[in-house]
Amino acid sequence: MIIDSHCHIDFEIFDDDRQQVLERGRNVNVTKIIVPGVMQSSWNRIKICCEQNTGLYPCYGLHPYYIDKHQLQDLNDLKNFIERNKPIAVGECGLDFYVKELDVDTQMFYFEQQLNIAQEFDLPVVIHARKSTQAVIDAIKKCSGLRGMIHSYSGSYEQATQLIKLGFYLSFGGPITYTGSSRLRKIVKQLPLESMLVETDAPDQPVATAAGKRNEPAFIVDVIESMAELHNTSAINISKITANNAIKLFKL
Repeated sequence: MIIDSHCHIDFEIFDDDRQQVLERGRNVNVTKIIVPGVMQSSWNRIKICCEQNTGLYPCYGLHPYYIDKHQLQDLNDLKNFIERNKPIAVGECGLDFYVKELDVDTQMFYFEQQLNIAQEFDLPVVIHARKSTQAVIDAIKKCSGLRGMIHSYSGSYEQATQLIKLGFYLSFGGPITYTGSSRLRKIVKQLPLESMLVETDAPDQPVATAAGKRNEPAFIVDVIESMAELHNTSAINISKITANNAIKLFKL
């Protein structure tokens, strides 16, 4: 069994062939997919998508990339939506310091509010951290007992060890399949398998063999094979350990 711990299968780019995409994933044993929300208008779409397809699990959150579209009322709506619909996690939320146009203070406000919501509902949190790993760590430290994952991890090895000590899992996808990603591949090689998840982040971040194409769950096989190579173990072992990690984190 393979679990894709982060995939936007609800996005419009999959509207024409979503069932075929999911079937291709099932054909390579991708049996469970975590589907994160990015803005208020996406939550109901995700809810319906997960209800209509077995093995899809919803998260609801407010992504920092869409910070200009979020409104204060969205935070109350998020609490109400979570209470009514019982997702497996809060997210995708987080901080993005790579895109300079995104106001840092506003991002921090929405991120911290969502961490508090995750605490309130005793749910794990799915975090986006781009050029912001230390700020994310500092925010997590303020929330006792918080658990979750950093999706598409890109911080340092030292920051990774901090996050693991805080009870977080680190998720890796397409970028580790590129031989040019030597820094990231070295980090993956050094980290314990018991702290890692695999993902696609589809439709974004395709693997090296599909560079420039739309990403999809079936491509996660390349991620697993790259991780197996780096840890000198089998792809089956990577699939088993990362699936067990996802089951434990999200209580699947």
